[in-house]
Amino acid sequence: MAKQPGYKAIVHYYLQKSCWSIHFQSCCYTGAYVYVSGAWETEVKPNRPSNPRGWVTARSVQITFFCAEDAGLPVNRKLLEELRPRIMGPLKYDKNKVSFNVTEGTGGVLFTPEGAFVLKPEVATMDLFSFAEHGMNVNGAGLDLATMY
Repeated sequence: MAKQPGYKAIVHYYLQKSCWSIHFQSCCYTGAYVYVSGAWETEVKPNRPSNPRGWVTARSVQITFFCAEDAGLPVNRKLLEELRPRIMGPLKYDKNKVSFNVTEGTGGVLFTPEGAFVLKPEVATMDLFSFAEHGMNVNGAGLDLATMY
């Protein structure tokens, strides 16, 4: 199996600060909004002596996070607006049973102050071969196949 890029990242709710906590190796960050793009899984450790006993794992290159104040910035507002239609439902953690309602996904997860939400997989809006089919190159200029060969 090939090594995946980035470090293992762990995301869980930090009760004392009322925000989401993101752990990469020995570094810890907090954010009001966390977006995990792509595949993710949940892990639970019911015999762990302290909290958290459950969290979401992904690779560090899949994580985008920012504080509540930065949510109003144009780039972050655009990201949140693009993600909202992809929400399938909540990701819920049952602390009594030490389990999640969903154990893994491929579309990503959005963590907000309102909760965690499972996302639908992103739909590609452009086909790899659409430039050639429409006679266009990457810059939008016309493509003359006769001059290429």
